[in-house]
Amino acid sequence: MDAVPIRLGQEFSGYAHSLHKAIKRIESSLEGLCELGLGGNAVGTGVNNPVGIEKLAIEDLAKMTGFPLIPSPNPFEATQSVAPLASLSAELRLLSLELIRISGDLRLLGSGPNTGFSEILLPAVQPGSSMMPGKVNPSIAEMLAMVCFQVIGHDSAISFATQAGQLELNVMLPLIAEDLLDSISLLSKGCEVFRKSCLEGIEANEETCARNFEESLGLATVLAPELGYALAAELAQRAQREGRRIREIVEEEKILEKEKIDRLFSPEYLAGFKGGLR
Repeated sequence: MDAVPIRLGQEFSGYAHSLHKAIKRIESSLEGLCELGLGGNAVGTGVNNPVGIEKLAIEDLAKMTGFPLIPSPNPFEATQSVAPLASLSAELRLLSLELIRISGDLRLLGSGPNTGFSEILLPAVQPGSSMMPGKVNPSIAEMLAMVCFQVIGHDSAISFATQAGQLELNVMLPLIAEDLLDSISLLSKGCEVFRKSCLEGIEANEETCARNFEESLGLATVLAPELGYALAAELAQRAQREGRRIREIVEEEKILEKEKIDRLFSPEYLAGFKGGLR
């Protein structure tokens, strides 16, 4: 339903911040992966290992990989639990949920061009529909959603495999490794294609955005503090009945001074620019 307006830039800034937070959560989950149970041997006791061998091995691995690898403070826990792997998978799942939501928004905003939102123009990446010539399908956004569905499926399998360990052994590690690495690969490649073939080519449909802004019944919201909720609602209902714009009726009835009308119905005011950037 019609609501108060928001700038495309503000909407996209929300998407960017969501992904920034998802990246931070993924980075935090990597800390647990840097604790290695190497040296604990079969059950964590380190039986048959030369003294200090795990320290030397982990130092070499850290140099080879560039990661801050350290021995686990408790080799028994490191042998029993694969929770750090499940934690990373869970963060990839959360990233996938955000990407599905964002790609779905882009499909909705780009729907049309004449019978949908059509507030943004998605780049065409194929000659169109096999049945409808000239149709631009949101194929790349749909591709990203499918990638994310697969990652969510992998996370479900990893979650079950994580709890399937018994005592100091989890025989499900091959499944966990296979699905986790596949999730990382899918998301890496999927996001790169999405960026290059969709995001970078998005354009704002300024004409449609301006028309939707001017005709939105949500604009009655800014009248409520000035005129009261009941009168603001009455004006919105009248605009709907008569197929007119709210501003037009307010000006016609001389309910407010023109200077105040200009301020209340300005895009800057409605989008939250009141003396500072929101």
